[in-house]
Amino acid sequence: MMMFPAISRNALLLAGFAIVCTGAIALISVLTRPIILEQEQIALQNNINELIKPDRYDNNIINTCFTVVDSELLGDEIPKQVFIATKYNKPVAALIQSSTFKGYSGEIKLLVGIYTDGTIAGVRINSHTETPGLGDKIQTNKSDWILSFDGKKYQESTEDKWEVKKDGGSFDAFTGATITPRSVVHAVRDALIYFEQNKTQLFNTPANCGDK
Repeated sequence: MMMFPAISRNALLLAGFAIVCTGAIALISVLTRPIILEQEQIALQNNINELIKPDRYDNNIINTCFTVVDSELLGDEIPKQVFIATKYNKPVAALIQSSTFKGYSGEIKLLVGIYTDGTIAGVRINSHTETPGLGDKIQTNKSDWILSFDGKKYQESTEDKWEVKKDGGSFDAFTGATITPRSVVHAVRDALIYFEQNKTQLFNTPANCGDK
């Protein structure tokens, strides 16, 4: 009969420990989220500066933005920011945020710069949780793989090229890691499709990201 109080005590201790751990994790998540968002914003601003050279535009790109939603082509139903570069009040390029959950270990957030003629100005990764030494080669400080998108365009007649070489396409994969580059290639392709389908609207939507 003495066993039951002991078991109950242990059960209560374990339950209490679980509650404390869950609360600690939740608190850490709440406290670190603003820091993560701030770091993502810094990465976004740096990426914008890399994709569109200063002599190509004369507006404040960071403030010339608005949000769009397309769960099919831009990753999910969370609003994505679109930044517009202009010169002499004429559109030069759209920089479209996108994401994919088809990576190896979570969401990959990216920024795709597209000139008015549909040519890619460049692609940069805003954040990811891919495997260090493998999937993280999508970052420019790890490899120049992401630069392989520069200057490319999407055409439906050549859609089969928008795959990694292992799948019959024209993009290299990483040794030991195919899932990550495949997911990024598809995300960039879908962003290009979104651009072609909505180009007129994108370059005529008033900026509202600075509205309070």
